[in-house]
Amino acid sequence: MSRTSLAVIGIVALLVLGGVAIGGLGNAGAQSTDDSPGDRTITVSATGSAQTSPNQAVVRVAVTAEGDDAAQVRNSLATDADNLRTELDELGVTYETDRYGIEERRYPPRQERERAETGDEPTYRGIHAFKVTLDDPETTGAVIQAATGADAEVNTVQLTLSDKRRSELRNQAIKNAMSDARTQATTIATAGNLSVTSVATVDASERRYRPVQVEMAADVGGDDGSAPTVIDSGEVSVSYNVAVTYNATTP
Repeated sequence: MSRTSLAVIGIVALLVLGGVAIGGLGNAGAQSTDDSPGDRTITVSATGSAQTSPNQAVVRVAVTAEGDDAAQVRNSLATDADNLRTELDELGVTYETDRYGIEERRYPPRQERERAETGDEPTYRGIHAFKVTLDDPETTGAVIQAATGADAEVNTVQLTLSDKRRSELRNQAIKNAMSDARTQATTIATAGNLSVTSVATVDASERRYRPVQVEMAADVGGDDGSAPTVIDSGEVSVSYNVAVTYNATTP
């Protein structure tokens, strides 16, 4: 046999061996993919909510003053604010300044001339607002009466939760959302001849926190011997959204 014939036989042998090796690797890779359960997932969205009675109230009250002299407005604010503080101190409640300001009111030229002639519109307006935080919402009515008794305005009344209670309520909403998500995923898996194994990913966000906002009437009464102001509270609610992806496998 010639050297040329031997060389050709050697090349053919290498090609045959190479083809068997490549085929073997390719088949092994395909077998691994078919047996892997990790490529089966179920994704669901769910919302959980929780409600509870408020354990805190926030009342915003303010004294205001108007006049053509800034110093006069400032003095009026100081006097009225002292009267309001006295009323609040008698109740033993916690309060802080929420806003203070004296602004010069600007008018268009024509309205400025009319104002100068009639003197109807004051030049300066001032406000000293207070935020009153109550650990007992049942004292809200007393604060409202004290404020109106001091000729102060009651701007907003909000029945809400302390930070601790709100955290507890949020945690309960999350648990409710995850429970609903699991129920959905199990139902879908059963219908698709699958079994849920574990959680792959979770995306959660607070959807809504809704304290009770009390609508204030124009006249809420004062300290004039009239019936006490009573605020009826509803429930504070919080809701959470979750998007959960579960791993699943065949039974």
